[in-house]
Amino acid sequence: MKIADDVLDWLLEPTNPPVRYLTLTRLLERPEPDPEVRATLDRLMEYPVTQAILHHPNSLPLDDKHPYWKYAGLYWQLIDLGQFLADGQDPRIAKTIDFVLEHRSWAQKRRWHCLTANLLGALMRLGYADHPIVIEETEALARRIVEEDGIDCSEMSSSLLTRCFMALPKLLLCFVEIPEAQRSETVVAAIDRITSELIDKDVFVYVPGHRKEWSAIVAGRPKRANLPPGQRVKDWVADRRVEFLASEGLGERQPKQGWLKFGFPLHYNSDILEAMVGLAQAGVPYGPHLDRALRVIREKRTPNAVWLMERSMNGKMLVDVEELGAPSKWLTVRALNVLKHFEVGSA
Repeated sequence: MKIADDVLDWLLEPTNPPVRYLTLTRLLERPEPDPEVRATLDRLMEYPVTQAILHHPNSLPLDDKHPYWKYAGLYWQLIDLGQFLADGQDPRIAKTIDFVLEHRSWAQKRRWHCLTANLLGALMRLGYADHPIVIEETEALARRIVEEDGIDCSEMSSSLLTRCFMALPKLLLCFVEIPEAQRSETVVAAIDRITSELIDKDVFVYVPGHRKEWSAIVAGRPKRANLPPGQRVKDWVADRRVEFLASEGLGERQPKQGWLKFGFPLHYNSDILEAMVGLAQAGVPYGPHLDRALRVIREKRTPNAVWLMERSMNGKMLVDVEELGAPSKWLTVRALNVLKHFEVGSA
């Protein structure tokens, strides 16, 4: 795939070492021993956003108070540092990682699959892929996906869908951090389960067509006091869901509108581009079910052959990342990598 010289020059600018590294290694396929690659690796920690996180007075507190505080809590800082390819051996980061590994409240059984996957993927990128706890919790997460036939999240109790779809890209991006030769049978099975589900739904066409009718029923659910003794509200909802699906079904699947806007970092949400990054890194070959997603990615390329930041958590995070509405190096390098992987088959 031909990439315009001015776009390459922009992506290779030294002001964003992580994007420069991804451009050299993934787009240009330079090997790790390459002098430019080695020099860029040595400068990853110089990324201004990484430095701003590390120097923020509230970024890495060693306590377990509100670590999941949206976008500004301790967990999110590690997740972002992993996205930015920071050095996990840096004393400030390593001390925080030791604390998080010791306090495993993020590894719950029926909730927070997305948080668990985000943290595990970040820990791997930060150099802790061989840590026994990371290996143990990654295996446990994969086993849950296989045994529960998807993401059995308690947040889905009021949805027509019995399994969460939104977090699938997060789990996929976690599992593909494990080198292929080192993946257990359970991890391979989880990857296959996730990729099959994404492909089957054209990546982003999974929203139930009858969601509005179902929402009206849920909105009219009774209070606990008005139910027979021993029955819970969630049991009433579960019974109504069984009846509704038996009589009406899910309806024709609709696109997830929120996934049509690209952003970085995305935290617990996702989008088409991130899902396609996961599929590409999993080595999924091109197939016609990917055409709709690829078309969206192509159509978002500007006349200058870059991608714009359409969704941003700036102002909510401790540190801003790029600018909403402006050309994004992070999105551009990710989109080009996706097109590079899939374009040959779809041409």
